[in-house]
Amino acid sequence: MFLNFLCKIVARLARILSRYRGKPFTEAIEKLCSVFHRSLNNLDFNMERNGEGRVLRIITNSQPQLIFDVGANVGEWSKLVSKMVPSCKIHAFEIVPSTYEQLLHATDSLSNVMQINYGLSSKEDMITISLGKNSATATGCRIEGMSYHDNYYDQEIQCKTVKACTHMMDHKINNIDFVKIDVEGMDLQVIKGFEDQLQNVCAVQFEYGIFNISSHDLLADFYNYLINSGFVVGKIYPRYVAFQEYHYNLENFHGSNFLAVKSNEKELISKLQSYSS
Repeated sequence: MFLNFLCKIVARLARILSRYRGKPFTEAIEKLCSVFHRSLNNLDFNMERNGEGRVLRIITNSQPQLIFDVGANVGEWSKLVSKMVPSCKIHAFEIVPSTYEQLLHATDSLSNVMQINYGLSSKEDMITISLGKNSATATGCRIEGMSYHDNYYDQEIQCKTVKACTHMMDHKINNIDFVKIDVEGMDLQVIKGFEDQLQNVCAVQFEYGIFNISSHDLLADFYNYLINSGFVVGKIYPRYVAFQEYHYNLENFHGSNFLAVKSNEKELISKLQSYSS
Protein backbone atom coordinates (compact mmCIF):
# COMPACT_ATOMS: atom_id res chain seq x y z
CA MET A 1 0.00 0.00 0.00
CA PHE A 2 2.73 2.42 1.02
CA LEU A 3 4.83 1.40 -2.00
CA ASN A 4 1.98 2.21 -4.39
CA PHE A 5 1.57 5.60 -2.74
CA LEU A 6 5.30 6.26 -3.03
CA CYS A 7 5.27 5.24 -6.71
CA LYS A 8 2.51 7.75 -7.42
CA ILE A 9 4.51 10.53 -5.77
CA VAL A 10 7.64 9.64 -7.74
CA ALA A 11 5.67 9.46 -11.01
CA ARG A 12 4.10 12.86 -10.36
CA LEU A 13 7.49 14.39 -9.57
CA ALA A 14 8.97 12.90 -12.76
CA ARG A 15 6.15 14.31 -14.88
CA ILE A 16 6.79 17.77 -13.41
CA LEU A 17 10.52 17.50 -14.10
CA SER A 18 9.86 16.29 -17.67
CA ARG A 19 8.61 19.80 -18.48
CA TYR A 20 12.18 20.96 -17.99
CA ARG A 21 13.99 18.34 -20.07
CA GLY A 22 16.97 19.84 -21.83
CA LYS A 23 17.94 21.88 -18.78
CA PRO A 24 21.29 20.85 -17.19
CA PHE A 25 19.69 20.03 -13.84
CA THR A 26 17.05 17.63 -15.23
CA GLU A 27 19.53 16.03 -17.63
CA ALA A 28 21.86 15.37 -14.68
CA ILE A 29 19.00 13.76 -12.74
CA GLU A 30 18.12 11.60 -15.75
CA LYS A 31 21.73 10.44 -16.13
CA LEU A 32 22.05 9.59 -12.44
CA CYS A 33 18.76 7.66 -12.49
CA SER A 34 19.88 5.78 -15.61
CA VAL A 35 23.20 4.79 -14.04
CA PHE A 36 21.41 3.69 -10.86
CA HIS A 37 18.88 1.63 -12.85
CA ARG A 38 21.49 -0.10 -14.99
CA SER A 39 23.61 -0.96 -11.95
CA LEU A 40 20.59 -2.18 -9.98
CA ASN A 41 19.75 -4.26 -13.04
CA ASN A 42 23.15 -5.97 -12.63
CA LEU A 43 25.01 -4.39 -15.53
CA ASP A 44 28.41 -5.66 -14.43
CA PHE A 45 30.91 -7.70 -16.46
CA ASN A 46 32.92 -8.89 -13.45
CA MET A 47 31.79 -12.49 -13.02
CA GLU A 48 32.68 -12.60 -9.34
CA ARG A 49 30.40 -9.64 -8.61
CA ASN A 50 27.55 -10.23 -11.06
CA GLY A 51 26.63 -13.80 -10.05
CA GLU A 52 28.19 -15.69 -12.96
CA GLY A 53 30.87 -17.05 -10.63
CA ARG A 54 28.21 -18.25 -8.19
CA VAL A 55 26.31 -20.03 -10.98
CA LEU A 56 29.49 -21.68 -12.19
CA ARG A 57 30.41 -22.89 -8.69
CA ILE A 58 26.95 -24.42 -8.19
CA ILE A 59 27.12 -26.21 -11.53
CA THR A 60 30.70 -27.42 -11.12
CA ASN A 61 29.89 -28.76 -7.65
CA SER A 62 27.80 -31.41 -9.42
CA GLN A 63 30.97 -32.63 -11.19
CA PRO A 64 29.94 -32.02 -14.83
CA GLN A 65 31.43 -34.21 -17.53
CA LEU A 66 31.18 -31.87 -20.53
CA ILE A 67 30.89 -28.09 -20.89
CA PHE A 68 30.72 -25.92 -24.02
CA ASP A 69 32.42 -22.51 -23.90
CA VAL A 70 30.91 -20.78 -26.93
CA GLY A 71 32.73 -17.54 -27.65
CA ALA A 72 35.77 -18.68 -25.68
CA ASN A 73 37.79 -15.59 -26.59
CA VAL A 74 41.35 -15.92 -25.21
CA GLY A 75 40.42 -18.79 -22.89
CA GLU A 76 40.12 -17.23 -19.44
CA TRP A 77 36.76 -18.86 -18.69
CA SER A 78 37.86 -22.26 -20.02
CA LYS A 79 41.02 -22.11 -17.88
CA LEU A 80 38.93 -21.33 -14.82
CA VAL A 81 36.58 -24.27 -15.41
CA SER A 82 39.52 -26.57 -16.13
CA LYS A 83 41.00 -25.67 -12.75
CA MET A 84 37.69 -26.06 -10.92
CA VAL A 85 36.84 -29.43 -12.49
CA PRO A 86 39.96 -31.10 -13.97
CA SER A 87 37.95 -34.17 -14.94
CA CYS A 88 35.49 -32.15 -17.06
CA LYS A 89 35.92 -31.96 -20.84
CA ILE A 90 35.61 -28.43 -22.23
CA HIS A 91 34.92 -27.62 -25.87
CA ALA A 92 36.12 -24.05 -26.41
CA PHE A 93 34.76 -22.42 -29.57
CA GLU A 94 36.42 -19.27 -30.94
CA ILE A 95 35.47 -18.00 -34.40
CA VAL A 96 38.11 -15.27 -34.96
CA PRO A 97 41.43 -16.79 -36.16
CA SER A 98 43.70 -14.27 -34.39
CA THR A 99 41.82 -14.70 -31.10
CA TYR A 100 41.83 -18.47 -31.60
CA GLU A 101 45.64 -18.38 -31.71
CA GLN A 102 45.63 -16.65 -28.31
CA LEU A 103 43.18 -19.27 -27.03
CA LEU A 104 45.51 -22.02 -28.21
CA HIS A 105 48.48 -20.42 -26.51
CA ALA A 106 46.58 -19.96 -23.25
CA THR A 107 45.07 -23.46 -23.01
CA ASP A 108 47.44 -25.70 -24.98
CA SER A 109 48.78 -27.27 -21.79
CA LEU A 110 45.29 -28.18 -20.56
CA SER A 111 44.51 -31.72 -21.66
CA ASN A 112 40.79 -31.39 -20.91
CA VAL A 113 40.27 -28.36 -23.20
CA MET A 114 39.51 -28.89 -26.88
CA GLN A 115 40.04 -25.70 -28.91
CA ILE A 116 37.77 -25.28 -31.94
CA ASN A 117 38.28 -22.61 -34.60
CA TYR A 118 34.70 -22.14 -35.74
CA GLY A 119 31.60 -20.61 -34.28
CA LEU A 120 28.23 -22.15 -33.52
CA SER A 121 25.05 -20.84 -35.13
CA SER A 122 21.68 -21.96 -36.50
CA LYS A 123 23.21 -22.99 -39.85
CA GLU A 124 26.49 -23.90 -41.47
CA ASP A 125 27.75 -20.77 -43.17
CA MET A 126 30.48 -18.20 -43.66
CA ILE A 127 29.48 -15.04 -41.81
CA THR A 128 30.87 -11.51 -41.64
CA ILE A 129 32.61 -10.68 -38.38
CA SER A 130 33.46 -7.06 -37.57
CA LEU A 131 36.77 -6.46 -35.82
CA GLY A 132 37.99 -3.45 -33.94
CA LYS A 133 41.34 -2.47 -32.53
CA ASN A 134 41.03 -5.42 -30.15
CA SER A 135 39.84 -8.63 -31.86
CA ALA A 136 38.58 -9.90 -28.48
CA THR A 137 35.50 -7.69 -28.92
CA ALA A 138 34.59 -8.99 -32.37
CA THR A 139 30.93 -9.26 -33.36
CA GLY A 140 28.69 -10.49 -36.12
CA CYS A 141 26.06 -7.97 -35.01
CA ARG A 142 27.58 -4.55 -35.45
CA ILE A 143 24.99 -1.82 -34.88
CA GLU A 144 24.89 0.28 -38.05
CA GLY A 145 24.41 3.98 -37.44
CA MET A 146 25.73 3.85 -33.89
CA SER A 147 28.73 6.20 -33.95
CA TYR A 148 30.76 4.22 -31.43
CA HIS A 149 30.47 1.05 -33.52
CA ASP A 150 31.06 2.93 -36.78
CA ASN A 151 34.29 4.35 -35.36
CA TYR A 152 35.45 1.26 -33.48
CA TYR A 153 34.88 -1.57 -35.97
CA ASP A 154 37.24 -0.85 -38.85
CA GLN A 155 37.68 -4.24 -40.55
CA GLU A 156 35.67 -7.29 -41.54
CA ILE A 157 36.55 -10.95 -42.03
CA GLN A 158 34.65 -14.06 -43.09
CA CYS A 159 34.39 -16.84 -40.50
CA LYS A 160 32.90 -20.32 -40.40
CA THR A 161 29.89 -21.41 -38.35
CA VAL A 162 28.38 -24.86 -37.86
CA LYS A 163 25.33 -26.10 -35.99
CA ALA A 164 25.85 -27.43 -32.48
CA CYS A 165 23.90 -30.57 -33.35
CA THR A 166 26.39 -31.25 -36.16
CA HIS A 167 29.32 -30.78 -33.79
CA MET A 168 27.69 -33.13 -31.30
CA MET A 169 27.16 -35.77 -33.97
CA ASP A 170 30.73 -35.45 -35.30
CA HIS A 171 32.17 -35.88 -31.80
CA LYS A 172 29.66 -38.52 -30.68
CA ILE A 173 28.33 -36.34 -27.86
CA ASN A 174 25.11 -37.47 -26.18
CA ASN A 175 24.81 -35.06 -23.23
CA ILE A 176 26.13 -31.62 -22.25
CA ASP A 177 26.03 -30.40 -18.66
CA PHE A 178 26.46 -26.69 -19.28
CA VAL A 179 26.68 -24.35 -22.26
CA LYS A 180 28.09 -20.86 -21.68
CA ILE A 181 27.42 -18.49 -24.59
CA ASP A 182 29.01 -15.08 -25.08
CA VAL A 183 28.90 -14.25 -28.80
CA GLU A 184 27.84 -10.60 -28.90
CA GLY A 185 24.28 -10.82 -30.16
CA MET A 186 24.16 -14.26 -31.81
CA ASP A 187 23.33 -16.21 -28.66
CA LEU A 188 19.85 -17.29 -29.77
CA GLN A 189 21.21 -18.53 -33.10
CA VAL A 190 23.70 -20.68 -31.19
CA ILE A 191 20.86 -22.14 -29.12
CA LYS A 192 18.73 -22.84 -32.20
CA GLY A 193 21.65 -24.73 -33.75
CA PHE A 194 21.26 -27.49 -31.17
CA GLU A 195 17.90 -28.35 -32.75
CA ASP A 196 16.51 -31.57 -31.18
CA GLN A 197 19.76 -32.08 -29.26
CA LEU A 198 18.84 -29.18 -26.99
CA GLN A 199 16.87 -31.72 -24.95
CA ASN A 200 20.24 -33.27 -24.03
CA VAL A 201 21.59 -30.02 -22.53
CA CYS A 202 21.12 -29.42 -18.80
CA ALA A 203 21.72 -25.66 -18.59
CA VAL A 204 22.49 -22.74 -20.89
CA GLN A 205 23.87 -19.33 -19.93
CA PHE A 206 23.40 -16.55 -22.48
CA GLU A 207 23.86 -12.81 -22.68
CA TYR A 208 21.23 -10.28 -23.72
CA GLY A 209 22.40 -6.76 -24.51
CA ILE A 210 22.88 -4.02 -27.08
CA PHE A 211 24.04 -6.39 -29.85
CA ASN A 212 20.54 -7.87 -29.85
CA ILE A 213 19.40 -4.59 -31.38
CA SER A 214 21.26 -5.66 -34.51
CA SER A 215 20.41 -9.37 -34.39
CA HIS A 216 16.70 -8.53 -33.78
CA ASP A 217 16.50 -11.35 -31.23
CA LEU A 218 14.41 -10.03 -28.37
CA LEU A 219 14.42 -11.54 -24.90
CA ALA A 220 10.85 -12.63 -25.66
CA ASP A 221 12.27 -14.81 -28.46
CA PHE A 222 14.72 -16.47 -26.04
CA TYR A 223 11.93 -17.14 -23.55
CA ASN A 224 9.55 -18.55 -26.15
CA TYR A 225 12.14 -20.84 -27.71
CA LEU A 226 13.61 -22.12 -24.46
CA ILE A 227 10.33 -22.59 -22.59
CA ASN A 228 8.93 -24.51 -25.55
CA SER A 229 12.08 -26.66 -25.37
CA GLY A 230 11.45 -27.60 -21.74
CA PHE A 231 13.53 -24.99 -19.90
CA VAL A 232 12.87 -22.42 -17.20
CA VAL A 233 14.59 -19.06 -17.69
CA GLY A 234 15.96 -16.69 -15.09
CA LYS A 235 18.11 -13.62 -14.79
CA ILE A 236 21.45 -13.95 -13.00
CA TYR A 237 21.95 -11.64 -10.02
CA PRO A 238 24.89 -11.59 -7.58
CA ARG A 239 23.19 -13.77 -4.96
CA TYR A 240 20.49 -15.68 -6.79
CA VAL A 241 18.92 -16.48 -10.15
CA ALA A 242 15.49 -14.89 -10.61
CA PHE A 243 13.53 -17.55 -12.49
CA GLN A 244 10.42 -15.76 -13.65
CA GLU A 245 7.87 -15.44 -16.41
CA TYR A 246 8.63 -13.11 -19.28
CA HIS A 247 7.67 -9.45 -18.96
CA TYR A 248 8.34 -6.68 -21.45
CA ASN A 249 10.08 -4.64 -18.75
CA LEU A 250 12.96 -7.10 -19.10
CA GLU A 251 13.61 -5.81 -22.63
CA ASN A 252 16.22 -3.19 -21.74
CA PHE A 253 19.37 -4.28 -23.63
CA HIS A 254 21.46 -3.72 -20.49
CA GLY A 255 23.87 -6.56 -21.17
CA SER A 256 22.71 -8.91 -18.44
CA ASN A 257 23.27 -12.66 -18.25
CA PHE A 258 20.41 -15.13 -18.17
CA LEU A 259 20.29 -18.81 -17.32
CA ALA A 260 18.06 -21.51 -18.79
CA VAL A 261 17.79 -24.83 -16.92
CA LYS A 262 15.84 -27.94 -17.87
CA SER A 263 12.60 -27.79 -15.91
CA ASN A 264 13.07 -31.32 -14.52
CA GLU A 265 16.34 -30.32 -12.82
CA LYS A 266 14.50 -29.43 -9.61
CA GLU A 267 17.46 -29.69 -7.22
CA LEU A 268 19.70 -27.53 -9.41
CA ILE A 269 16.99 -24.91 -9.87
CA SER A 270 16.41 -24.81 -6.11
CA LYS A 271 20.11 -24.19 -5.42
CA LEU A 272 20.33 -21.49 -8.07
CA GLN A 273 17.27 -19.55 -6.94
CA SER A 274 18.04 -19.80 -3.22
CA TYR A 275 19.33 -16.48 -1.92
CA SER A 276 22.94 -16.77 -0.72
CA SER A 277 24.80 -14.37 1.56
